[in-house]
Amino acid sequence: MKSLPTKALFCAGCALFFFAPALYAQARVDPSLPEAPLPEHRALILFPGYETVYDPDTPVPVLRPHQKFEMAWRKTFDPSYVIGAGIDTAVDEMFLVGPRYNGGPKGVAQLYGYNAANLASTFFFTDGLLPVVFHQDPRYFRKARGSKTSRVWWALRSQFVAVNDQGRPMPNYSQTLGFAMSTALSNAYLPPQNVSFGHTMEGIGIKETVRFGTDLVREFGAVDLFKKHVLGQQ
Repeated sequence: MKSLPTKALFCAGCALFFFAPALYAQARVDPSLPEAPLPEHRALILFPGYETVYDPDTPVPVLRPHQKFEMAWRKTFDPSYVIGAGIDTAVDEMFLVGPRYNGGPKGVAQLYGYNAANLASTFFFTDGLLPVVFHQDPRYFRKARGSKTSRVWWALRSQFVAVNDQGRPMPNYSQTLGFAMSTALSNAYLPPQNVSFGHTMEGIGIKETVRFGTDLVREFGAVDLFKKHVLGQQ
């Protein structure tokens, strides 16, 4: 349905109002801290835990360039990658968005292959290459407090405002440009009838919407798991 990317772009416009630096606490990146390995724990079983900074009060070490590429590589070979490509394929089929292949199992398999390749290139650009180029932290920094509404806005704002390697807010170049670059790259292996400016913008809008939904899960869904497995609380 064409309303999906339209709604995503509307949300993007709303989020621009939150482009200013945060007025409430969040975990800061402290470059003076020694390098720490990416954590091994997971959030809600499905999501790798190293994508999220859970505690807004505890400084975290900066991610080194090789760790940003490691994050992209690990996400590509994580079980959630297979599941994510399947979810994207199911959404494409249900709402008739994304590329259209021939019907039947072969068409679904081609659509799955497209989504898998698209995810891999998205991880490479948004978690690896561009965060290194722009000295940006690709992790999601939870607000973790306040009203539910304020935390939803925080997740939305995070689509457009990121944290740099010094812990200061900056435009989220890595995500915005990364989505555009991975979507443009996918045009190389799309059926010709699916390559157009409109389809490209639709693909970017879908990615923004999916990432916003994922960040909502990170913001609200990992609280109890963090307390139990990271803080050791019951």
